[in-house]
Amino acid sequence: MRTAEVVQESVATPIEALGTARAWEHVAVRASETERITRIHFESGQRVKTGEILVELSHGEEKAELAGARASLERHRRDLERLQRLVRDKLATREQLDAAETLVAETRARVQALEAQIEDRIIRAPFSGQLGLRNVSVGSLVSPSEEITTLQDIRQLKLDFTVPERQMPAVEGGMPIRAVSRAYPERVFQGEVMIAEARVDTQTRAFTVRARLDNADELLKPGMMLAVTIVSDQREALTIPEAALIPLADNQWVYVLEPAGEGLVARKRQVKLGQRYPGKVEVLEGLSRGERVVTRGTLHLQDGKPVVEQSAEELTQR
Repeated sequence: MRTAEVVQESVATPIEALGTARAWEHVAVRASETERITRIHFESGQRVKTGEILVELSHGEEKAELAGARASLERHRRDLERLQRLVRDKLATREQLDAAETLVAETRARVQALEAQIEDRIIRAPFSGQLGLRNVSVGSLVSPSEEITTLQDIRQLKLDFTVPERQMPAVEGGMPIRAVSRAYPERVFQGEVMIAEARVDTQTRAFTVRARLDNADELLKPGMMLAVTIVSDQREALTIPEAALIPLADNQWVYVLEPAGEGLVARKRQVKLGQRYPGKVEVLEGLSRGERVVTRGTLHLQDGKPVVEQSAEELTQR
């Protein structure tokens, strides 16, 4: 016969689901207009930082127009400065000065428009991450519908999964989660709940939860399926080994060792259970911390029958 101590420990009510990993940020890199590629600054799978140039489209005509517009702007500025001096000396009218100021403003706007056009033809990384496959070559004529490559940031992942509607009250932002992938069965990935969708699907009667998952070493990839456990209702509770339970009808009983004179007796006691865990169970009522329950040999016991403790984990019936 073996026994175990009733212990108090931190437990939680797990909510389990299957989730799909998604990149924290993901974008298909495309051209803003149809143009020919003149330079490519990346290779497939390369890591890039925010603002790095990926592709340059043809913009020779715009550069020439920009040079002319800048020269015109400089000339108009000089004319404006000259008119300002003439107006102070009352050798030019206010109307002439206003016209010169308008011309400078219009030319400056033209310069800015051409700079924006050129910038649109230089495709940069919108955020830091890893590029996908390169789908174009120098000289290719690309259009906005054509995917040049992809860019994704997977140092963190979004993990989407569904939970039955009955568990909606138990899920809220900030709850810790654990996730396991079949690709890395020995590794537990940590994260937390970001948000629960504010509606229930009428077909499945479930709601979607999105969690943030740490993936600093980038082992997990978007599209992977993971087994998710939400750590809900963390608390201190009494637990005993599941082997100590004696089910009778709809009730659960255990044998508890109680002092009797100079020895011990086994007392049959009804218990109320809470959450079950692998190999153990939470006890809500019927036991106290530090008591000992019988986990093996209960078939040979009778309520109130004396027993003798021979070791810390084993008892021999007297």
